[in-house]
Parts: sequence; C-alpha cells; structure tokens
Amino acid sequence: MTKPMKRSLTLSIVGLVIIVIVVVVIVLVAKNNNNNSTTQSSAQLNAEIQQIKSNWKTFFAYSTSLQGRENLLQNGNNFSQLIQSEFSSLASAKSSAVITKVNLTNSKTASVVYTVDLNGMPELNNENGQALLVNNSWVVSDSTLCHLVSLAGSTPAVCKS
Repeated sequence: MTKPMKRSLTLSIVGLVIIVIVVVVIVLVAKNNNNNSTTQSSAQLNAEIQQIKSNWKTFFAYSTSLQGRENLLQNGNNFSQLIQSEFSSLASAKSSAVITKVNLTNSKTASVVYTVDLNGMPELNNENGQALLVNNSWVVSDSTLCHLVSLAGSTPAVCKS
C-alpha cells in the first residue's frame, strides 16, 4: 500500500471512531434526559390516574348532583335528560363505583375497568369504559354512559349521534 492510501485509510478510521464517539455521547445524553422526564412523568401519570379514579367514583356516587355528573361527562350538557332519568333512582340504591384498573393509552385517553355497586353489591362487574382529558380534567366518555344505558336494552337518541 502506498503512503497516500495508508494515510487515507487511517483518516477514514479516525473519522469513523469520531462518529461512533459522537453517537455514543448523543445516546447517553438522550437516555439521561429520558430518565429525568420518566421520573417526572411517573409522578404526573400517577396524579392523572388518581384524578380519573376520583372523578369516576364521583360520577357514579349516589350523592352526586345532576350538575356534578354533567361536569364529569364528556359532553354532559347534551346528556342532561339521560343523566336525570338514569341516575334519579341511584340515591335510594346508594350507587358507587370501584375502579379496578386505569390504563393511560395516550395523553388524552385512558381505558378504565370498573364495577358499579348498588347498595354495596356489585351490579355491573368489570365493565370497560373510557376516560377522556377535556379542559384539563379527566371525564367519563359519552360512549361509556351510552354503553351502560344500552345494557338495559335501549339506545337513547343522544347516543345515536
């Protein structure tokens, strides 16, 4: 091999080593940044899960007012009549909800597994629902309420749109 070829090969190897070092440094910096955001995100995720659980328990609680339920439903004001008709008997039945699982599927949607109790007894076990982040608050999705109402055998007009 001639000197210019050896020199060219040496420069190529040195260039490759520099590129590898730069890539390793970038990966390490990115990993460190992800670790910091993961720690922060874990606390934030836990807070969001707690808000979902709290809001769902409040939505199904017999003591929650019509306005309170509307505020905790995705498009609550569109469902006033449905909420009033479906939840009017819950005060005497002492309804409540037990949230068994919350899975944040993305930054604005979560799947929820829950049980609705009436007078302390499970009435609807391990139902699947959806929570949505609306105006910085996690609410029960319209589709969840419509699914529950459809279990009784009818689908109200507001659920068909």
